[in-house]
This record gives sequence, structure tokens and C-alpha cells, in this order.
Amino acid sequence: MSKQHKPTKNLTSKPTIQPKSTATVSSGINPTILLVALAFLTFIAYIGAFKNGFVEWDDQHYVTNNGLVLNPTVANLKLILTRIVALNYHPITMLSLAMNVLLFGKGASSFIITNVIIHTINTLLVFRFIQKLTDGNKIVAFLTALIFGLHPMHVESVAWIAERKDVLYVFFFLLSCISYLKFRENSQTKWLIISLLLFVFSCLSKAMAVPLPIVLLLIDYWKGREWLSPKNLLEKISFFAIALIFGLISVNVQAGGDFYGLLTMEQKNQALSIPPFSVLERIAYPLFGYLKYHLMAILPFGLSNLHPYPVSGSATNPKYFLAIAFFMASIAVMLWSYRRKRYIFFGWGFFLATIILVLQFLSVGKAFMAERYAYLPYIGLFFMIFYGLDEYLKKPTLLLIIGSTFGIFCMFLTTQQIKIWKDNFSLWSNAYKNYPNDNSILESMADEYGRQGQFDKVQEFGEKALAINTNSYHTYEILANVYALKKDISRSLQMYDKAISLDSTVGNVYYNRGVTLVEINPEKAIEDYNKSMSLPSHDKLYKIRGSRAYAFLKMKRFKEAIEDYTYVIENTDGNPGSYYADRGIAKFNLQDKAGAIADLKQAVALDPSNQIAQENLSLILNAK
Repeated sequence: MSKQHKPTKNLTSKPTIQPKSTATVSSGINPTILLVALAFLTFIAYIGAFKNGFVEWDDQHYVTNNGLVLNPTVANLKLILTRIVALNYHPITMLSLAMNVLLFGKGASSFIITNVIIHTINTLLVFRFIQKLTDGNKIVAFLTALIFGLHPMHVESVAWIAERKDVLYVFFFLLSCISYLKFRENSQTKWLIISLLLFVFSCLSKAMAVPLPIVLLLIDYWKGREWLSPKNLLEKISFFAIALIFGLISVNVQAGGDFYGLLTMEQKNQALSIPPFSVLERIAYPLFGYLKYHLMAILPFGLSNLHPYPVSGSATNPKYFLAIAFFMASIAVMLWSYRRKRYIFFGWGFFLATIILVLQFLSVGKAFMAERYAYLPYIGLFFMIFYGLDEYLKKPTLLLIIGSTFGIFCMFLTTQQIKIWKDNFSLWSNAYKNYPNDNSILESMADEYGRQGQFDKVQEFGEKALAINTNSYHTYEILANVYALKKDISRSLQMYDKAISLDSTVGNVYYNRGVTLVEINPEKAIEDYNKSMSLPSHDKLYKIRGSRAYAFLKMKRFKEAIEDYTYVIENTDGNPGSYYADRGIAKFNLQDKAGAIADLKQAVALDPSNQIAQENLSLILNAK
């Protein structure tokens, strides 16, 4: 009697092929109808975003204060190829933003519309990817794409102008996966090369594309190949090499580097950090994010542009142990499903591979999770859900009803979430509603009230922030500014001094202290202006020099005042009328009467409402 051959447990072996799902066999829906429906629903869901504006949440780095994007000359487009922006190297994203300006102007709506168009195309690509992956399962492909297009967790990636990088990298990522599937179908090397080139474009759009080689291996697993065999791994060696290069670039740039001088940046900064957490917290908080991504996939409530870290020392809360247990259970289920349920191993593997690098084990910024990070990973999660339901229910019509109902639910929430991205105030008001005790959010609310001129509210939120965290320089800066505006100069200067003691590298604090000091101590104000110009600052140089010119004028250092005023007049992007008026006074005090008259006449011409300039001009003209 012959011996029975026992199946091996080696994970490199070919997994058992599952039978085709019922939707594949029974569905006769024309795919063109499904594609049209997907495009229509996705685009309609985001129409409300077209009225939104820019937000001071990285949009200033990407567009509104980015001279290379706002002036898309040939020289500037070349500079974009090596420029680091907001601690990211993504030249294709920046080129696309510059092309937006070149083709459609500088208005916010053109950038948002372009994002929505790319997102709509991505939705169609998700359909195509899943359809090819499943050998024609149109129902699962449609529902996975539908939720991708309409899920409110994706609003951040689409309605936020600065997140052009998300929709763009996923566009190339999906095309690369589809090209790889074509290579697997016909073994034509050209499709593997095309897939590789598209992968490079994806990485040049956002570094989150680097897990693509793992996804390609998962595709091989799904298709029944020996996916971890040396031959299969060697076939993808160029993909892994590119992933390694862009991974190293990303880590270096996030840490404040310029990748050994090959890249350029406007100012030194860094995002990577090791937060002051215990070992347990460094594990628990990222895994709590992992759990939240799953929960918010099904119950997408409590959405916010910022999900701040929990208060240090809170990791003993049972919810964090639940998060750790959930992660371990999900890995266990994946391993169990390897031979039994390919859709679980593939779908959850896709999700894990594309999100694990941003789970904040290596901390970037102030958040333990970010909704934009779920943009690509949710494809794997919802594929797993709908393929599993299809296999379990074996009723395509019922599956379509369930999925479409959830899609309508998501579409409604998306239309509401879009409103939150309308402007700064709505953005931070929503964050405050979800996290009312976070110092950073309270600071942002104070900043927004400051822009509205509601100084009592600025003080209220600034003092709330200070009660929570006494180690943030910006909280002291906010309070210093509002006390100065309320003429409480002594208290204001105390707050500026405290802010500088906490962080002496921020030029804005010195500048604002100089503005507060200029009337009582112009010499000290000049020192602060000089320090501000030597440090990173949000204020433009002409603004600082304009304030310094006024201090020089008060100290009767007229020659230096004229030099600063001349610089400001030649470089300001506003009306230089007041600067002409003040330069005229400086010239008059240096006995340059003709120059003073010319400047004062120019000041009046540029600003007829400037009565002081008119009076000074009249006095000079009538002087003997």
C-alpha cells in the first residue's frame, strides 16, 4: 500500500486554489454601466468641495507660499525636481501643482477639482484592479471601488489640497499593479518594465508607495504562484531596490536631511522623533491606531484632521491592551487563513503591508493616526470584506444591496465631511469638538480667533492650552501677542521671554517681541528684528525689514531706515504707499528735500487716504 503524502507547512508552497465566487458566475452586468455609475457617484459626492478654500494646514507650503509652484517658469520647474517640501520629497506631486497654476490659475477650486478628478479615476482603477485580480468578479470589484470612492475617511486625501500626493501616488500604484497583472497573464516583459516605471512615478509622488513589491508578492500568492520562492523574489529585485532607495530618502528627509546634498530645502526642519513614551506606550499607541483604522472603516465617526497622541502615561487603559490583542489576533487569523481563505490573507495582508510603515512606531508629527494613511490600505480591507460576504452569502443581488446601502451611507457622511475642510476655522472647530483637551488643537483655535480679531477668545483658548501644557513655546507666543494687543506690555514681554526660553530658534517670536518693544525700546527691537531675520520665520523678509526701518526712524538712524524702506518698496507684494511716506520723512531729515517730496507725492498717489503723508507733503512744500 502506497504512503499518503502529507501536505507541507512551508509558506512558499502554492496555496490551495479556491473556487470562483457566485458573483463571478452569475453576474451579467455590463461593466461599462458599473464604471459610469462609479464615476458619477464619486464625482457628485465631492462637488461640495469645489467651494472650499485653502487651509493653513500645509497648503501654504505646497501652494500659497510656494514661489516655485506659483511661478511655474522653466527654471522653477527644474528646481522642483530636487526641492524638499514640508519634509517630503515628491517632485511629481509638486510638478502637478505647478501645472495646475499654469493651466488653471491660482484659485483653490482648480486644485480641488483636479484632486477629485484623479480620485475618480482611481476609483475606476480600483474596479479594474479587483476585476482582473478575481478573473472578472464584477460585484466585488464594484463594491470595493464604490466604498473606495465614497468613504469619508478619504475626504482628507481628496479635499485637502496639500494631499495631492495621496491621490497621485495611488494613481500610479494601481496602474503598476494592473500592469503587473498583465505581465502575469501573458509573460510579456514589457509589462513588468511598465509596472516598474509606474512604481518609480508612484514613489516620486509620495514615499508611501514603497510597499508595492510586497503587494506584488501578495498578488502572486493570490494567483497561486510560489510567491516566496527565490526565483519569484529575484524577479522583483529591481522593485525592492527602488523601494529601498526611496525609503532611505524618506527617512533622511523626515529627519531633516537633504540626502547627502542631492536635494535642497528652504529651511532646516525635521519630523521624525522619539516621543517621551515608555516602551509600552510606543507599542500601544500605534496599535491603537491600527485598531481605529479598522473601526472607522465600518463606523467612520469622529473624523478629524488631527488625531493627537493620548496623554503620556495612559497606556494602562484597557482599550490599549485590547488594541494589542486585536493586532495579535489579526496576525493569527491571517496565518490561519493562508491555506484556508486566500481572500483573508491577501486582503488583510494588503492592508497591513500598505499601512504598517505609518503606524507611528517611528513617530512623525503629533498624531497617532491620520485618515489620509487609510486611502490605499482600505482597498485590501474592503476587498476582503466583500469577497468574504460573496463567498458566504452566495447571493450576488443581496451582496449588491448590502454594499450599495453602505455606499450610500458613506456618500452622505462624505458630503458632510467635505464641509469641515471649507476653511481653517471649520477644520479646527471640528478637531476641537473631537479632542477638546489637546494643547495643539487649542493653540490652533486661538490662532484662528486671532485671525478673526476675537482677542478675548484668543486669550481664553491660549490660557486653556497653557493649563494643559506649560512646555509649548507657541502657547506663550499666542498669549504674548494677545496681551500686547490689549496693551498689557509687561505681561506680554514676560510671555515672549518664556517662549524664547523654550525654543530660541523661531524667528516669529523675536519679530513679535520687537513689534511690542519698538515704542519703548527701539534699540532692543532692532536686535530682535535682526535675530528674527537670522532664523526660520513665517513672516516675509520685507515685512521684518519694514518694521526694522520704523525702529531706525525712531532712533534717527535715517540712512539705515532708507536702506530698509528701499528694500521693502522693491520687494513688497502689497501697496508700498506707507513705506514711501516714511522714507520721505527719513530723506527730509537727511536734507534731501527733493527726494522727500518725490516719495511723499508717490505715497499720496498710491494711497490717497493717507492724510499724514498729505500733511507732511504740504508742510515741506510750504516750508521756506
